[in-house]
Amino acid sequence: MSSLPLQQQPLALTDLEACPSFGEPIGELPKQTYSGFYEKDGISMGTWECEPGKLKLNLEVTEFCHILKGHWILTADSGEVTEVKAGDSFAFNKGWQGTSEVVETVRKVFTIIE
Repeated sequence: MSSLPLQQQPLALTDLEACPSFGEPIGELPKQTYSGFYEKDGISMGTWECEPGKLKLNLEVTEFCHILKGHWILTADSGEVTEVKAGDSFAFNKGWQGTSEVVETVRKVFTIIE
């Protein structure tokens, strides 16, 4: 066993658990699951998956994301549209507000800094 926090093969994980919603649903609440592997000093890391649907986001944290699968459209309240797909990495800035539309089930690895 490694002394480093480790989550192996996050794309292949089959033991994701139900989690609170990442945002407020617009319409029906999409299914969201996760598996965390690190939580200390206001930092958490893990894998999150969301089925197609829309959420209103108002983020109170900074978050790094790397997309493992799926298609996600993020529309800031300012109107700026960002599309991400498998292989893309990006960061939500603390205070980001907008709409999240999962077009194809998204699985991401994340690091949240409170």
